[in-house]
Amino acid sequence: MFTRNVTVMPSDVGSNGRIKLRSLLNYFQDTAGLAVVDVEGTTTELLSRGYAWVLMKYEIDFAGKLPELDTRMDINTFHDPNHGYNTLRVFKVYSGGQLIVSAKTSWLLIDVNSGRPVKPMAHIPGIEDIGEGEEIFPDFREIPECGDTSLSVDIPVMFHDLDYNGHVNNAVYFEWVHDSSPVDLTTHSLRTVCASFRSGARLGERVTLSFGEAGGAIVCNIKRPNVSRNSASFLCEWREIHAE
Repeated sequence: MFTRNVTVMPSDVGSNGRIKLRSLLNYFQDTAGLAVVDVEGTTTELLSRGYAWVLMKYEIDFAGKLPELDTRMDINTFHDPNHGYNTLRVFKVYSGGQLIVSAKTSWLLIDVNSGRPVKPMAHIPGIEDIGEGEEIFPDFREIPECGDTSLSVDIPVMFHDLDYNGHVNNAVYFEWVHDSSPVDLTTHSLRTVCASFRSGARLGERVTLSFGEAGGAIVCNIKRPNVSRNSASFLCEWREIHAE
């Protein structure tokens, strides 16, 4: 188990004074890198050997209100690399001794030159020895295609949307979905969000976000131009803020 203690800074919060979910996702990504730095080195060192981590799926459950400005919180994480090409990682966020966020994620290690996935156990010696080795079940919720689309939004990919791989960062996708969702963001907050990523949008493209409903949740499928399959898909369950 790796634990990182962080303080919610002014740049992390939105107009409601609570941490923005994009900031939280960035904390997860950075914490994952810190958890394995003794084995694989820094992100720059990993890239110099020709490898990079890519997030493929996540499920995040929000147990309560997100922390406010200046709140200290602990991010606990452990991983399970025993899934072939996939490495699964769990995050649990505590504030004031209370669990406020839990997440399960799935990652691929990519050969940067070929763009193809490789098995982490074969290319990062010792990665299986990090942490407690707790088993993580590989089941993730299926995200359906939109049925009747209630809303479509076109968004241009800008320079600062990109990560070090040259693709749109996973936290940026989430921010697009969150801010474009057909709900009143002043009266609703997320209960659960699930995401699946297939291909990364690039600078200069215009992606289309299509929203629909499935079983009481809002589904968003994101498409790149001239690509038939979804670039990413999201399923979001919302709740009224006064009910938290």
